[in-house]
Amino acid sequence: MSDTAKPFSLVKGLQLLAAVEKGGNLQTASKALSISYRHAWNALAEMEALLGGAVVEMTRGRGSELTPLGKRLVAAEKLIHARVDPLLDSMASEIEAEIQGAISLVRNVLKIYASHGFAIEALNKQLQKKNIPLDLSYRGSLEAMSAFSRGNCDIAGFHVPIGVFEIPVFKHFEPWLKPSHQLINLATRRQGIMVAKGNPKNIWGVKDLLRPDVQFVNRQQGSGTRLILDLLLQQEGKTGRDINGFENIELTHAAIAAYILCGKADAGLGVETAARQFDLDFIPILTERYFLICDKKLLLDSRFTPILEFLKTSEFRTEVNRLPGYDVNETGTVMTLREAFPKVPISHGTKAAPREKEKTRTTPGKT
Repeated sequence: MSDTAKPFSLVKGLQLLAAVEKGGNLQTASKALSISYRHAWNALAEMEALLGGAVVEMTRGRGSELTPLGKRLVAAEKLIHARVDPLLDSMASEIEAEIQGAISLVRNVLKIYASHGFAIEALNKQLQKKNIPLDLSYRGSLEAMSAFSRGNCDIAGFHVPIGVFEIPVFKHFEPWLKPSHQLINLATRRQGIMVAKGNPKNIWGVKDLLRPDVQFVNRQQGSGTRLILDLLLQQEGKTGRDINGFENIELTHAAIAAYILCGKADAGLGVETAARQFDLDFIPILTERYFLICDKKLLLDSRFTPILEFLKTSEFRTEVNRLPGYDVNETGTVMTLREAFPKVPISHGTKAAPREKEKTRTTPGKT
């Protein structure tokens, strides 16, 4: 079948637009997709006929550039991937766990519920490549911790800010904590406000989110990022009702970034990695620690030891260090609750240290 006889595919057309955006011209894009230049040209023509507008502007000597319509199409595709890919990752992890269980005839693969993040995503993908089984499902921090306390998973992933918000966020998780629990530091990362490239609305802090001309996109109730936003608003004496778009919900940091890239919102709270991946500007607000929590006895479990050992490798640290805003200085460190939160008055398992005495050491450091 000749190039021109092939039926038009909008999916492949979007792939072509993304390749043009990345490569800067149609020739480079066609090579990247292993198609002929003629086929690429015809695909653009068919797409423009279908959509009723130009998607690529070609200038002699200057290459190719996406039109506003072309940019919106590529941004929309990125939003779809940002929404769906984490769900597919979770499904793939569950399928892998089922396969491993069928092979061994024993369904004993460790299950983890974790707040979505780029370090935990990297860990899951690396473990899959090494055939180290782990059943990962993405949940909000509060949902993950609640499930962990009920025994619905073996490990939970959650994050707590460093500084003035450490105690109030920690208090949300405290009812589910026990003296036998151990924390493994996965990474430290920066949270902040993501805005369009060039920051056209001049958004520099939480107060700007309250302006009537600013449209916001939010994380779901129960996510750690949502907890942080609520506390930031409390600092200003405001609530979510004071923000336009507070009810617009996306389930991951990447989806928040893609939503802004599409022009559907002006700002959203999330990690720096998401902003950089989607070519957005980022205004840092705070630094937080992402933990994995498990029971002490799991540390010696043969199913978990290879996971813990991999966390400590330079291979994994190098992978996470490539993520903008992430730090791996404490990655793989195992701590008790008291060691992880020395300034927080913990009511569970502190019989030797009365709560009243702990209050003298609760002044949080600056973010």
